[in-house]
Amino acid sequence: MSDAPPALQVPDLQESVDVSEAAELRTLDRSPHLYHLSFNDNRGHPRTKRDGTRVRRRRGVTSATGSSESGTEADDETETIVKALPAPQTKPSKGLKVGEKDEDTLLTPSQLDDEGRRLEGEGYFSTKESMTDAEESKILLKRRLGEFARRCSEVGLMVIMLVLVLCGRDVWSVAKIWRYELLANILIMAGLVAAYPVKLSLVDTQKTITKPWQRFRVPASFDPATVLYPPLLPVMVALIVSPISPTIVLPNIILGLAALPQRLFPRSSRLGGYNALHWLISILPLVIGSGSKWLGYVSSTADLSLSTETLVSLYPLHHALLPPLHYLTTNSLLISELHLLSIALINLLLFARAPQSTILKACLWIGGVSLFACTERVLHWNVILARVPRWKLRRPGHPDGDRRSLLDAAVEVIHLQRATRAFQGIKNDNDSDADEDHDPHTPIRQERAKQMTFNQSTDSRLQQLLDQENNSIVSDDPGITETSRPLLMTKSRRNTLPAPRQKPELVIRQDKKRTKARNIHRNWCLQLTSAQVDRRKMAYAAYVYGVIIIIVLLPVRVYVSDNALYGSEAVGWAIGYLFGQLPVIHNAVDYLGLDLWITMPLQPSLDYQALIPDALPLDMVEVRGNVGAANMHLLLIAYWVLVLVTGLVAVFTLTPYVEVDTRRKIFHGVMVAMFLPATFVDPCYCALALALVLTIFLLLEVIRAAQIAPLGTAIGRFIAPYVDGRDLRGPVVVSHLFLAIGCAVPLWFSLAGLHREDDAGGAWKSWETKDGARDVGMLAGVICVGMGDAAASLIGRRYGRRKWIWVGGKSLEGSAAFASAVTLGLLFGKIWLWMGGWHDVEPLHSTLDWAIWMVKAISCACGASFMEAVLTGANDNVTCPVALWLLVRGMRL
Repeated sequence: MSDAPPALQVPDLQESVDVSEAAELRTLDRSPHLYHLSFNDNRGHPRTKRDGTRVRRRRGVTSATGSSESGTEADDETETIVKALPAPQTKPSKGLKVGEKDEDTLLTPSQLDDEGRRLEGEGYFSTKESMTDAEESKILLKRRLGEFARRCSEVGLMVIMLVLVLCGRDVWSVAKIWRYELLANILIMAGLVAAYPVKLSLVDTQKTITKPWQRFRVPASFDPATVLYPPLLPVMVALIVSPISPTIVLPNIILGLAALPQRLFPRSSRLGGYNALHWLISILPLVIGSGSKWLGYVSSTADLSLSTETLVSLYPLHHALLPPLHYLTTNSLLISELHLLSIALINLLLFARAPQSTILKACLWIGGVSLFACTERVLHWNVILARVPRWKLRRPGHPDGDRRSLLDAAVEVIHLQRATRAFQGIKNDNDSDADEDHDPHTPIRQERAKQMTFNQSTDSRLQQLLDQENNSIVSDDPGITETSRPLLMTKSRRNTLPAPRQKPELVIRQDKKRTKARNIHRNWCLQLTSAQVDRRKMAYAAYVYGVIIIIVLLPVRVYVSDNALYGSEAVGWAIGYLFGQLPVIHNAVDYLGLDLWITMPLQPSLDYQALIPDALPLDMVEVRGNVGAANMHLLLIAYWVLVLVTGLVAVFTLTPYVEVDTRRKIFHGVMVAMFLPATFVDPCYCALALALVLTIFLLLEVIRAAQIAPLGTAIGRFIAPYVDGRDLRGPVVVSHLFLAIGCAVPLWFSLAGLHREDDAGGAWKSWETKDGARDVGMLAGVICVGMGDAAASLIGRRYGRRKWIWVGGKSLEGSAAFASAVTLGLLFGKIWLWMGGWHDVEPLHSTLDWAIWMVKAISCACGASFMEAVLTGANDNVTCPVALWLLVRGMRL
């Protein structure tokens, strides 16, 4: 028997791939392939000719690799060509799918396993052996060892961070109070993870394995993010801020256990969307703390700020938040990020006490929930109208029943021609063995069909394809009418093998059901004319904007006035907070008698002659006291506007000459220039500004995603040149949101761990830290995202030659640049804190103290850089700043 025709043979692709390049083979990533140009084939191998030689890449053509595994393409390994918005539909996230089927997977594969790489004889296709078993095993073993080292390093880094957190200031004393709850948390997590392989071996019945130990296999795609970050990060953050609020520890322990993956628990305990066994395990620390007399210590739950009923309800609250959050973000967030977002929102709801966090709580919870409840259906209708092409709408003067035009008839004729000539090219493709048939620009599906051989025979293959085509023509084609459908079912095909006829009645019945369901969903918009669609869009936009204004002016304003401003009216307080120390505004308020509405701060001395000598040693405390807090707020706004305008001018100027990643890093630099020198001047004001910026970003993103006229289209066009592959995964553009969150979260956490000044009465209470305390951890987000990530991307992309041993493309040069930039940022923050005259929480008194501090700073920077290198299951722009903040506070920098 002769071999298969050359057109169906698989070329020896592995001959040109050595071991060092095997780590760079492209696998499934988060970037949608439709928006990227790649010179690789569908498996990531360089394209080869028939003889196995590699096709040389043309000068100037770059390969667009996948997005980084940490969530963004703003890294040192990607060069992407992003085309447009909105996001296309992508494949759902895949995990370990053996024995069980569940939407929440324990494994979020960053790379394919070896069994996924080799198409064995279990599917429709099979490949010819192009490498010996020894060579293939060597490559797979190298990759598996690299991934194993990566995962072990990730787990080890989290353990080191946990130990350092316990070494933080006054953390150990609080940890001893909750020692049994913390120990129960660790033991429960370790026990569930250790029992998972046993559970998997019991339910995995798809393969027959004779040896028992063969069932216990850790795949190379194992990603421990779902069992590391949602359960542990909230607990570590709670421990750092626990000296100020000790009662925050136990709720976060319960929430961490509630965020464990569902696959760790048996399916039999899942009732009504909730896992009863999971719920019981999540409250075990509460049970241990409540009934702890037999353990020999006083129960720590006696001083809880939350009731026992509230603590027990944390599990259903967390899992009730996940569906709406997933509905709003779909594929934009990974499962770990979704759990972290839910936990953060619950903490904000339950423990917001400071004015800044209370305002953020009002914006996200009251404003967000109200907006979602009032406009969800309207936004959905507007999206449907925006997606319908104009030529499909009803023309004016034509009734709904007579909408057929010349274009409709032409479309139907085209469908009929395609139906009769669907398989004319099959014979030609199989019989041709010319080298010219191999087109380097052939689509991926055609290329895959040419490189693979069917396991089934030719008759069976053509028969299967013919059946599928018959079903699709009769049931799925919207361009075929009821009158033409019987003709297609009875007319015999040409140039194909004869197919057994199906029962027309059964096919027509299925087609009617599908057509009816489809028409109910979308035919209402096709009955509208273009003018009616425009009027509806304007009505929807007016309704949405009106709802936003009403929500801001009524529930949000009232809640902020009562809970954050201690009874002061929000608008009047804002006027006094910004303009209250201007002599003109102050005199106007006194003259008009608006004291009851506008809360005015005390007037500063405004001794301009004293500002010059006070500013020479950069004693910013005295400068702020002489200028006035409100006037300093105006100066900071002017400085921020100047930096932002300069950054936008630079971006618009460099857009035609630089790539997407470089343009994105300009915004990182803008964040550094805005907040690195300004945070210590007034951290509470900067925290409020970041909270408002995040709220505005979310609101604008809702308008853009729903395509609300006229701002939706304008916002989409503005941000389109700066998006990456992660933004195209779902309907939400997350880059600017993650940038704002990454810069703001460490500052919010630092303020949560500091006492507030309560001497100022009324509306100005808690708007300043006690004794003007500051710490370097406030700058961790700006330094990590703005300096470290930008340096890693810019340096690694251009000078990165040495890669980490695992797959992902991260370079050692990029990681070194990340660590160096973070070290310099921490050093600048410490010097600026010392020169500004602020009260340092961790002061340095001698040269030895500075030397020890430098060693600690380098260690923190290396830890954050290593986290960025190994991270795959969460976004590095959020996780790495939190990790750096934990390291800084744990090492007492």
